[in-house]
Amino acid sequence: GLDFRVGVTGTATLDRRAWRQAWADAAREEVSGDYADPAGEHRLRAALAAFAGRQRGLGAQAEDVLVTGGTLHALNLIVRALLPPGSRVLMENPGYRAARQVLLDAGHEVVPVPVDADGLIVNVDTPAARLVYVTPSHQFPLGGRMCLPRRLALLEWAARHAALIVEDDYDGEFRYGAPPLPPLAALAAQTGAGGRVLYLGTLSKVLTPSVRTGFVVAAPPLLSRLVRARTLLDFGPPVQVQTALTALLSGGHVDRHIRRSRRWHAQVRAALTESLDGLEDVAHLGGIEAGLHVCLHLHPAIPARDVAAELAAQGVHVTTLDTYTQGEAPNALLLGHGGLSAAQAGTGGRVIAGTLRKCATRAGLAPYCEA
Repeated sequence: GLDFRVGVTGTATLDRRAWRQAWADAAREEVSGDYADPAGEHRLRAALAAFAGRQRGLGAQAEDVLVTGGTLHALNLIVRALLPPGSRVLMENPGYRAARQVLLDAGHEVVPVPVDADGLIVNVDTPAARLVYVTPSHQFPLGGRMCLPRRLALLEWAARHAALIVEDDYDGEFRYGAPPLPPLAALAAQTGAGGRVLYLGTLSKVLTPSVRTGFVVAAPPLLSRLVRARTLLDFGPPVQVQTALTALLSGGHVDRHIRRSRRWHAQVRAALTESLDGLEDVAHLGGIEAGLHVCLHLHPAIPARDVAAELAAQGVHVTTLDTYTQGEAPNALLLGHGGLSAAQAGTGGRVIAGTLRKCATRAGLAPYCEA
């Protein structure tokens, strides 16, 4: 079957020769009998800072970077190091369910905040909190990009309430014709919120989740507390993994891979969107400007759960938004295309379109003609 699974990426464009060479070189390095820097090797932190500067416009230095085991690992460190027990945390609704669970398991109060096409809604009714968790580059799961006025409003809110912002930029490297918007971390110094943004980056989408490597960019007072938490938790990442990733980053292989991957994923996205053409009265796509998933919003008369069940019976697996939402979920399907080829995305999209047309007919959404 075809699985429109969210959170995975393809490796078809990976330079296998450069990949194998980086790991072989790392294995040949002298093995130390001592513990490494719990913040991460300086060479990798410098390479990640430079990478964030090239890709996202962040003016970070090695000293501003902590190497992590990925986004959830970073969030666990933040919870341990920076939040007092029982803190109030604002979170997008719908939003990243695993992040929400990390916060709940740590005993914090998670307050859902609605989102729209421009991201998290920030206004006079937004409550005070110790921290807010957001995905402004490609809201998860609806897919919108937080507009610049909304970003500035969020930074002003953080300054007013002395709150921290966790900016999860999980797949911001992938844009399809849309101009890049400055990360919150880059805007913070202009709004009086400098030092309040913790920027979370990851190599899971630009390379592969199997490397289990991400990073935090934060102000020194916050970073030192995170390093202490990491020291007490596991004393830092494996050195050989860091050595291989440093070579891939410093040698330009990751940047070249991202350029190839953008072209690949743009073709996949185009095949998917083309296969869903002609459904304007039944469904419309959201979140198509960036990222590795799209959100297919359905007509109210066509329940997403019923469509997902019918598709599963045909071997096409999609996700509804129920588990991502506190309260009533939007009537939509989540279509992850990061792990698919253009042919697979097109084939699956045609099955989805055909199923929706049948559902529309049964729901009496006539006249409706197949495209």
